[in-house]
Amino acid sequence: MDILFIAKILLVIALIIMMLVTLRASAYKSTSMGLLGSSVIVNAFAVALLIIGELHNLQFYRDISLALIFFGFVGTVAFAVVLGGNDE
Repeated sequence: MDILFIAKILLVIALIIMMLVTLRASAYKSTSMGLLGSSVIVNAFAVALLIIGELHNLQFYRDISLALIFFGFVGTVAFAVVLGGNDE
């Protein structure tokens, strides 16, 4: 086995563990922790898609992960603006 293949598999396992930990952290009562948790989960999932797509030599995984990262950021900013309140 190639050492790079093993490193990619370990990275995917670490990303899955990070997603589980982030689910626990986002379960707190504050809205900001929920936003942070969902953003981290989306980014970790997008990176995992990139790695899995590279392992199986599939190009459309890159497009899906870039769309996830972009729309996750836009959704987080939009929700923060709506939740922000008055600027006075």
